[in-house]
Amino acid sequence: MARTEIKGFAEFDAWIDHAIRALSPAGRKKLLRDVAREVRRRNQQRITRQTDPDGNKWQPRKPDREGNIRGAKKMMLGFRKARRMLINVTPSSASVGFRGKTASIASVHHYGASDYVEKGGPRIKYPERPLLGVSSEDLRMIRRKLIDAIANGN
Repeated sequence: MARTEIKGFAEFDAWIDHAIRALSPAGRKKLLRDVAREVRRRNQQRITRQTDPDGNKWQPRKPDREGNIRGAKKMMLGFRKARRMLINVTPSSASVGFRGKTASIASVHHYGASDYVEKGGPRIKYPERPLLGVSSEDLRMIRRKLIDAIANGN
């Protein structure tokens, strides 16, 4: 039997929307919560590995004036905590993201914007380091979970 792969989000969204409508509201919410938790877990793992959703390594920290790299530790590990990477689920949608000050800091790093290093400090341009996203493997996981939910009649 040949496997068909989803080519893009538009096709995937249309397919998933039709399939999800077949589930009860409680079943949809349960499925979406399960999917959101798994997407959060995968994004947490990517932050730990310092990679973007496509598997590319993040750009490393810049050396300071003396040529030393400030805190040779991994970057942005605090963002992977579940209390910061929040899930919001309704019977019709699910999202994984950040809120408040965490969201503004994450946005600067995710999109590679300019921001102040510290209050009253210099303003610098941060390199783009995507924190959240959905990889092609994540899409396959979502598809498997959806098929399992429909097969089980949830």
